[in-house]
Amino acid sequence: MATKLKRMLCLILASFLFVLSVPAASMEVHAAGGISSDYKKVAESDAYEMYLYEPTLSIILKNKDTGMLIRSTLAAEDDDGANNNTWNAYMNSGIVLSAIKGTNDTYQVDLVSCANTINYTYNDTGFAAEIYFNEYQFGFTVNVNLEGDELVVEIPESSIQENGVDTYIGTVSVFPFMGYTYLDAQNGYMFIPDGNGALIYLDDKDKRYSSGFSQMVYGSDIGFTESTTEKLLWDKYRTVNDTQKVMAPVFGMIHSDDALGYLAIIEEGDERVSIEAHPNGVMVDYNRCFAKFLVRRIYIQPLNNSNSGTMTKVEDDRAHMNMKVRYVLLSGEEADYAGMAIAYRNYLLNNGMVEVKDNSYKTRVDFLGSDREEFLIFKKAVTATTVDNIAEMYDELQAAGVSSLLTVYKGWQKGGLYDIPITKYKADSSIGGTDDLTDLIAESAEEGYDVYLYNSALRTNPDENNTTFNTVKKINKRKLEIETRDYVYDTFHYLLPSRSDALLDKFATSYTKEGVNNVALAGITNNLFSYSYNSVFYTRFDCADTYNATVNELAAGTNLILEAPFVYLWKNTEAFLDMPLGSSDYMYTDEEVPFFSMVLKGIVPMYSDYVNFEANKKEFVLQMVEAGVYPSFYLTYEDSSDLIYTNSADLYSTKYSTYKDTVVEYDAQFRALAAKTQDAMITDHEKLAEGVNKVTYDNGVVIYVNYNEQAVSVDGVDIEALSYKVGE
Repeated sequence: MATKLKRMLCLILASFLFVLSVPAASMEVHAAGGISSDYKKVAESDAYEMYLYEPTLSIILKNKDTGMLIRSTLAAEDDDGANNNTWNAYMNSGIVLSAIKGTNDTYQVDLVSCANTINYTYNDTGFAAEIYFNEYQFGFTVNVNLEGDELVVEIPESSIQENGVDTYIGTVSVFPFMGYTYLDAQNGYMFIPDGNGALIYLDDKDKRYSSGFSQMVYGSDIGFTESTTEKLLWDKYRTVNDTQKVMAPVFGMIHSDDALGYLAIIEEGDERVSIEAHPNGVMVDYNRCFAKFLVRRIYIQPLNNSNSGTMTKVEDDRAHMNMKVRYVLLSGEEADYAGMAIAYRNYLLNNGMVEVKDNSYKTRVDFLGSDREEFLIFKKAVTATTVDNIAEMYDELQAAGVSSLLTVYKGWQKGGLYDIPITKYKADSSIGGTDDLTDLIAESAEEGYDVYLYNSALRTNPDENNTTFNTVKKINKRKLEIETRDYVYDTFHYLLPSRSDALLDKFATSYTKEGVNNVALAGITNNLFSYSYNSVFYTRFDCADTYNATVNELAAGTNLILEAPFVYLWKNTEAFLDMPLGSSDYMYTDEEVPFFSMVLKGIVPMYSDYVNFEANKKEFVLQMVEAGVYPSFYLTYEDSSDLIYTNSADLYSTKYSTYKDTVVEYDAQFRALAAKTQDAMITDHEKLAEGVNKVTYDNGVVIYVNYNEQAVSVDGVDIEALSYKVGE
């Protein structure tokens, strides 16, 4: 009883001090346009006004032209009906945290149910809120500023305080109800960066889903997660595809009825943030999306090398990062996912995060050189495509009218595809040797056929190389192992980022001495992880910094193309390899959209996953046309059945002679299309009818795509079944 009384007195005192801390000039209140008089106007730009309710850090953004509102917490008239105090506190707090006490991270910390003090300081564009949670003895400052048509929210790393004993900040959710809607009260959608992009409609989901989108930007942190082995059919065949990694830190909300919305860009802290987008019915009846920063994590620590016991541990140090989200506010005709894509493209260009490259059309045809299979007491080469084979195929394709190609040559190195890491420019004798490969690269370039050598600088093979040193250990100090269950090599390790850097530098020096410098880089382009080395812990920030510096240096001295790169590397690639055309196909998503293709079209050439592995090739062609992505093939001169006892056993239907005519056909089709669109940027993308989409370019070209199995007529244009039509 005494404790409760003490806490009540503290709350009364805190509230009194809070009122005293507010400057007199800021106490003006407003009660117009659906905004409660409890809110006061604290900033204004040409297009928006920002209002604040101080006790809970709740803001409202008002569009001055239309009067429409974007709220960060529940309006007074909204009632979820859940009658749940914990959720009501969550939905009415501008900032929500999780606290770690001991090794328990399930404590919700908010501005409604938890004792706190907030001291506000105001400026011309917004305010700074210095927040401290008394019970947990931690806090930070939140800077909120309205900069024209953008709202910028930042928690500086230097402001974070953790003064308690065995009590820490776990996660920080920034404005978790920004732009929320109730059930189907508003038409519109949430945009999530899953694959190329996907939408979750704001309709009534009838409580069909128990969870929503919750994914770490740049994929999960394998340095914290337990290693798993893929579940394979008959220990050989993959039956379930991996989920798509989030390649860029963006999400958004569109209110179609109000012609209002936002694109949120996580500017800082993106290496340690998850994007959350939960449709109504997931815990509460509201649609909401937000960024959740992981300040400190809990992990499982084995007690000894035999893994006979474990203990739960908390990270010794929190993540040292600024947490910053920029909301680009969209209204009118810009308030849709096309407007989001244009806004993100402009953001990337204006901040030097992408550069316009040569978008000249080339069909991508990759080849596998050699792999290995077990033979008696040693491994023997299984040669799929030699240098001479490639020269022969190039001659045939050129004679058939294919004027230019881009080729990534995999398994060219001594020891074959999985003799990794590659330490120098030394071609396998089974494909023809180094001199023949060098001649092929030089001679093919003169004909417009560019050959890039594949280098996955992430993994190392313990069966072929000493992995005692220079390999990654997870945060729990156990070696990071990737198990494959393949025939020859069943386990791989990750190289330390510094080791990847050193080996790539050595390789590039060896390579460019021969007068060739085309490199296709993989592995480090789309993986980030925390790790330990010599009892020192390194974060995903450290990993990203090293990889970024490595790729910057490599790009300066080579012609570099990157495989499925994360956004912080986009500026360094001459081409984007393996751009996804779909999403992870989560049950709660309602529509796939080519968001990232819309962002990059006309800036950098994008290439699809391999056409010859797609079951529905007609639909895949339409997806490429719609997204402005160029086709890719992965071929072998020999039959892929020769690879059945190698680690490349999962390859099927790769024989060149089977696909030659298809390559020629696709080349003619997409080359003609690229002649009209290759340097243009996409300005609009619309769903005109079920299965019928329209893409508009800034040079006036319009493409209609019909996914239906019957002909349709839209905009006065007739489109055949499973076809597309190009117009002006």
